[in-house]
Amino acid sequence: MAARIADRRVIVTRPADAAADLRAELAGHGIEALAAPMLAVEPVASTDPLPEGIQAVLVTSGNGAQGAGRLDLDRALPVLAVGEATGQAAAQAGFTDVTTAAGDAASLADLVAARCRPGDGPLLWISGEAVSTDLVETLGARGYRVIRRVAYRTVMAETLPTEVEDGLRTGSVEGVLFFSPRSAEAFARLVAGRALEAACATVSAYCLSDPIARTASKLAWRAIHVAETPMKAALIAAVVEGGSDRKVEKD
Repeated sequence: MAARIADRRVIVTRPADAAADLRAELAGHGIEALAAPMLAVEPVASTDPLPEGIQAVLVTSGNGAQGAGRLDLDRALPVLAVGEATGQAAAQAGFTDVTTAAGDAASLADLVAARCRPGDGPLLWISGEAVSTDLVETLGARGYRVIRRVAYRTVMAETLPTEVEDGLRTGSVEGVLFFSPRSAEAFARLVAGRALEAACATVSAYCLSDPIARTASKLAWRAIHVAETPMKAALIAAVVEGGSDRKVEKD
């Protein structure tokens, strides 16, 4: 079967190791995805001993799940993951008891409340250096003891790929996909540095969540689309279908 010819073009800002599957899925819909990784992931080694009596491991990203896999943890421990992709990463890291929430921190907190009891031991949260929601505080308010271990940090890109910059300048891209506030922040900074703000006025931003959209809205886009749910499949659907414009409040 001949490969489908792309008749649409977007920019994908995910880290390179996380973007391959996304680009392949978009290609299946006739959408070419230009790679513009806005964040690079660096592992962080921890010398702190693991707590005793862990009742569950919390992971809020695929990188966090991979970080959990680098620790000397019992792979039979229950793992509560923020969403499906993170849960899959935890399973790939060898954990055998993985339950997924609906894709955001609030649903993960609700999952913890459904699966765990405050008195049954600490929860181990494997995270990145920068987080948008502090589960130590959020779950602490519900009586849980959460111990956080930082497993990775993200470093912002310093340049835009030439192909991406050319696509913006020539008006040959129709959208940019954002999966985190930091990737949107990095993109906005690089766009400003290359005097490409006006080019973005002809391009739509596709954001996984409202917090990401608020960061992206620092640029004047043609439209900002927010996925119906904070899941990769929902964001792809928004791109494929064009989405429905939603107003977001600027910071």
